[in-house]
This record gives sequence, C-alpha cells and structure tokens, in this order.
Amino acid sequence: MKRVDSILKDPVYVEYINHNMAAAKDDPFCKHDLAHSVDVARIAYILILENQDLNFFIKYAGITGKEAAKEIVYAAGLLHDIGKWKEYEEGVDHAAYGARLARDLLTRAGFDENEIRIITRAIYEHRNISGDMSFLGERLHRADNLSRACSQCEAQEDCCKYQNKETGLFLLY
Repeated sequence: MKRVDSILKDPVYVEYINHNMAAAKDDPFCKHDLAHSVDVARIAYILILENQDLNFFIKYAGITGKEAAKEIVYAAGLLHDIGKWKEYEEGVDHAAYGARLARDLLTRAGFDENEIRIITRAIYEHRNISGDMSFLGERLHRADNLSRACSQCEAQEDCCKYQNKETGLFLLY
C-alpha cells in the first residue's frame, strides 16, 4: 500500500497527529492519535470484507480494483480525525476541517480526483450518521465507534457519545 505509506510518512500528517495528541492531553475521553486512526482504518476495511461489500464498493465508487479500494479505505481511516486539534483549539467541526486538510495529503500521496472525492466525503460524513451518507462515510462512522472499548473507559458516565453508539464488543470476536 504505497500511497498509504506515503501518508504515514508525510511530515504534515505527522504534524497533525502530534497536534491532536497535544490538544487532547488533558481530555479524559477518547484520544485521536495514530493508534486510533489505524484502528479505524482496519475496522472499516474489516466491515467491508465481512459484509462481502468490496466488489460493490469498487463498482459503486468507480475504483480501479481491490488494491485501490483498500488504499482508499485505509486513507480515510488514517485521515478521518486529522482536524481534531482545531476543534479543541477553536471549536470548529473537525470532520469538515479535516476533509479540507486531507486534500493536499491525498494529492501528494498520489490519489486521483475521484479517490480524493470519495475519501474527503467520508471524512466529512464520519461524525454524524444520516440517511444520505456515502458507502464509505457510513463504514467510517461505524468503525470510529467500534474502535473504542467504551465499556472499559473510566469516563463513560460523562461521555456524550457513549449512550448513543455501537459497542466496542466487535473487537472481542
């Protein structure tokens, strides 16, 4: 996955992840670090594979093949929270801001305009579930929720997301 490796090695991506960690250092809730992003990428891909939706995704999105589809899913997972630090600092919607930040990273990594549109839309959509979400946006939303082992979190009683999310029990099976 050459293009995904390119994202991971991009100094701007590393800077965004470091901003996230610094901004959330005193937050008792979920962290938005590299480990979380990798978890979301893997779970999104697993959701697609387990539901035998990979070929559908390729056809629906006009993607060139399985390797490109895998890179798209992983890129979306790795980039979905890159704007979180800006939400901490200025209160902006991290999903919308992150979708804008992702464009340059994706271009430098070699994704084409169709792939960038698919990924940035999924990033934009991942925060809130809705009836008109894209295929990848819905999978990214679910993967983001499933990536958290909330049942073990000490701050769950104060968490606004805990009561309204799919449980992380997915990770145990």
